[in-house]
Order: sequence, then C-alpha cells, then structure tokens
Amino acid sequence: MQRIAVIGITLALISGLVIWWFSPVQTLKRRTASLLQTLTLKSGSTKAARQMGAYSLNALLADEVVLEATTITEVNGTFDRSEMESLYSWLCGYATQTRFDLEQFQSIAIRGDQADVVFSLKALVELPASRPVDGHFLVTYQWKLGDKGWQLTRASWAEAKP
Repeated sequence: MQRIAVIGITLALISGLVIWWFSPVQTLKRRTASLLQTLTLKSGSTKAARQMGAYSLNALLADEVVLEATTITEVNGTFDRSEMESLYSWLCGYATQTRFDLEQFQSIAIRGDQADVVFSLKALVELPASRPVDGHFLVTYQWKLGDKGWQLTRASWAEAKP
C-alpha cells in the first residue's frame, strides 16, 4: 500500500514538473533567455565560435522583426530575418564584445498565440571605437506562436529610469 502511495506521489510530482516546464510562461522565459545568450558575444571569442549562434537566432526570429530603440535610432524599423542575421554576422566580426544580462522579468502577458515579455536588462555593446549601448534598459519582446514555436516579432527597449 505504501509503495502505491509513493509511486502515486512521484508520478504526480513528475506530471506537475512536466506541465510547469512546458507551460507557455516558462517556454517564453527560456526563449527570451536563449535569445539574450545568443546575442552575448564574449571578448576574445573567435568569429567562428560567435557565428554558431546564428543557428539559434534563426529559430527564434519571425519572418519580420520590428525594432524600436530610444537609444540607437539607426536600428529602428522593420527587418526581415535575413537582415537580422546579417546584422548579427556583422556584430560577430566587428564587436569587441556584447553582453545582455537579464536582470528580472517584470511581466509576461499571453493572449492566445501572442505574448508580451517585459524585463529589465543590463546591456553592453562594445565596438572598437565606441559603446553605443551601455547601461540598464527596460525591454519588451513580443512573441508569436507559430509552426516553429514562439518567435520574436518585435523588440522595444528604452533606458531604465534609476
């Protein structure tokens, strides 16, 4: 009798963990963290090692992505996936380093097949002659659920107020 109870409790715990792990909220958190990790390029890493992230990037981006930034107006606009991949490739070859450290999730709102993920971020983009991004930001990622899972459709960020 005790064995049946232990097995039942174990199955219930495993089922709960599986449901939690594959829930949309947890999936969006993992995809957001994965995108930030892909965009992080360590100082001293080789271009070839950096380019490996392009495979991850392709799966995370929708066919078109809208970028809205208050700090770098040159990146504002709508870009197709190939343009985003080209920008990533340029960063891999040109940036001294990039760092995107997720600080805290503020909110995750899911509306059917669309979701908004709002989080705070510490970011650094260091180029040989400048640091166009260096500080704390409030970021909103908009995701859309499709055949390839959740894909980024819009990224908006602004400097966080102290």
